[in-house]
Amino acid sequence: MDIGVSVGPYVDRIDELPGSFSFVEVAIGEGERPVSALDPAALSERLTTRGFGATVHLPYRQPLATTVERIDSATLEYFDTLLAAAAAMGADTAVAHPRSRGSGRDHLADRMGSVVDRAEEHGVTVCFETVGHAGGVALEQVGELAAEAGAAVCLDVGYAYLEAGTEGTTAFLDSYGDIVDHLHVHGARHRRDTHIPVGSGDVDYATLGPALADAAPTTATVEVFTDDPGYLTSSAERFTAALDGVSPEDEYP
Repeated sequence: MDIGVSVGPYVDRIDELPGSFSFVEVAIGEGERPVSALDPAALSERLTTRGFGATVHLPYRQPLATTVERIDSATLEYFDTLLAAAAAMGADTAVAHPRSRGSGRDHLADRMGSVVDRAEEHGVTVCFETVGHAGGVALEQVGELAAEAGAAVCLDVGYAYLEAGTEGTTAFLDSYGDIVDHLHVHGARHRRDTHIPVGSGDVDYATLGPALADAAPTTATVEVFTDDPGYLTSSAERFTAALDGVSPEDEYP
């Protein structure tokens, strides 16, 4: 499993990242790194110079499915533009949120399938993220929808834990681990702290680690909201140890 790190839309942080990571996840599109500010060739060169691969996160808040066909068609074309930029950056994975606004379940599955088809044309795998804790589609439904759409899943371990606990997250992996291709890893607390260093908070990575290892996703992104490289590196180390069921000896406060 390759371990990367998220910089969100802040591409200037690429130059400050520890060289131990395999790739960088960049947030692109509305509300993140807008298309007008994207220079895929320059980003690709910047990443390659540091020895990093690329993954992208598509717009967080953009609904894929609505009750208006013209909006859905425009959204698909917009995502196509972003996926083309992702491919030009050298990314082979794109994370998307399976959001809908007023549409039914079947329509959302259809829209997800359309995004998958466009992504395949660009040589990119779309992974739909489990963000039920943040107000998105419930954990189990993400698995069902992704399976129906022929899509992969990005399991956000912190969000899944807060939504369903250790037992629920393990059950999700039992049911859908074969389509979990990407992970977001971070610490979280029931008091609603998220994206804190792995090893802090309440997520039982030592118990979840072997189940995550069995699912064998291709990649995992350390999604910790800090520009302190020490926390990023130690989060990756603690996560890697947890895959073998090792509980960190030193806990964050």
